[in-house]
Amino acid sequence: MGVKERKAREFQQREKEILSAAYNLLTTFEPIQMTMDMVAEKTEIGRGTIYKHFKSKDEIYAHLILRRREKYILTLKKISEEKNDLLQKLIRSYMTYCTNDPTDYSVHQKCVHHYLKSNIDKKLIISMEEQQEEKVKLVESIMKNGFKELSIDPPNSKYLIYAGWGMLSGSIELLMENRFNGEPLDEELFYNTVEQIFLSGIPKKA
Repeated sequence: MGVKERKAREFQQREKEILSAAYNLLTTFEPIQMTMDMVAEKTEIGRGTIYKHFKSKDEIYAHLILRRREKYILTLKKISEEKNDLLQKLIRSYMTYCTNDPTDYSVHQKCVHHYLKSNIDKKLIISMEEQQEEKVKLVESIMKNGFKELSIDPPNSKYLIYAGWGMLSGSIELLMENRFNGEPLDEELFYNTVEQIFLSGIPKKA
């Protein structure tokens, strides 16, 4: 391995260590509390070196967002290749994606709600926007094919998709943030109820 390749590999390894340290800190602290000094202490990497990788905390948050979203995009791509029960698979996949790892969900939400675009490199912002656009297009495609599977063609399909996805993400947020007076929920029953409401909102052919 040449010197150039070795340095590139070391750079990538340091970047992984920085992101891992920031992620671990965010499991305990809010983004406003986390500092680059805390990341430097946890990684034993100099603060100046960290800034060679990420010019701000917001860029760290952006990379963590990109990393998590990519996991779900891979799931969406697999669903898009399916032929049956597309809407059910879409609903269940998102529920599972959010609830399987509550800590990961919590860190992601913190990053999404606290990063500032003004502190992020333009190329990184473009990457985030392109990734989000890819996710939206996949969701729209799966839902439209799901409508075809049910032999329906709602005239307001675009708004039905937006409303349906908003309802789904909102209900999961309520579940994950435990906004039900602290009462334990039967997750499977909750999932089934959300699916029932979601699918019942699709107008049937006359």
